[in-house]
Amino acid sequence: MEKETVNDLLRWFSEYVQTFKSTDSEKDKNIVLKEEHTHRVRQEILEIGRSLDLPEEDLRLAEVLALFHDVGRFPQYARYKTFSDRRSCDHVDLSVKVLLENRVLDTLDPSERDLILRTISYHNRAALPEDELERCLFFSKLLRDADKLDIWAVLLDYYHQRRRNGARNEALELDLPDTPGISDGVYQDLMAEEIVKAKNLSNLNDFKLLQASWIFDINFWPALVAVKDRGYLERIRYVLPNSEKVDGIFTLLKSRLEERIKAERPLD
Repeated sequence: MEKETVNDLLRWFSEYVQTFKSTDSEKDKNIVLKEEHTHRVRQEILEIGRSLDLPEEDLRLAEVLALFHDVGRFPQYARYKTFSDRRSCDHVDLSVKVLLENRVLDTLDPSERDLILRTISYHNRAALPEDELERCLFFSKLLRDADKLDIWAVLLDYYHQRRRNGARNEALELDLPDTPGISDGVYQDLMAEEIVKAKNLSNLNDFKLLQASWIFDINFWPALVAVKDRGYLERIRYVLPNSEKVDGIFTLLKSRLEERIKAERPLD
């Protein structure tokens, strides 16, 4: 994939997103939020890729994956006014549909186009398929890491701002109730060192703990280090209730994060 192709795809994305905007900045805030998220994920995936010494061609492919991974979020929000897949539609399926219906990738090599579509379709799955080709799995892991790094940043900024001014954005909270405590199923998932299952989410605290559990699905050492350096676990802990259960969860999470950073540190 040539740089000019990436630039053409960037222009298409910008024009597509513009069709969902109005002249009302308040109505457009969640469209803009996802647009900005997309561009930050582009930067995250490029930084991880460069840390891994990927060749320029692979970096361009990674950038396109980041560019289109959430393109379905725009028609999803326009129609349903939520980012909750459970309450609307699967945004990943919609992303693939948007790309196919608009023939966005038609100028690419068929094998490259197929890899992009498959990788995008995997980016929010609970787990990656074991029978997939190694190259597709590699880029899927790269995209999942970059996506999580920015989702953490967006949601943590929101949670901390909400603590200060009380202003809610229900679309970001997936319309979950802000009730006390955490669910037993969420606690059990975490203590089993598993990503929290969506079926166990009952309130906003559970959703925050789901985000904390993502450290079990970080794939590359540069992303692990970013989680630690940016203080993501500490920031999530701050916006959760004080309890022995929550303390135990974060003691475990911090320990596992440190262990993986030490174990997976690249050799000089």
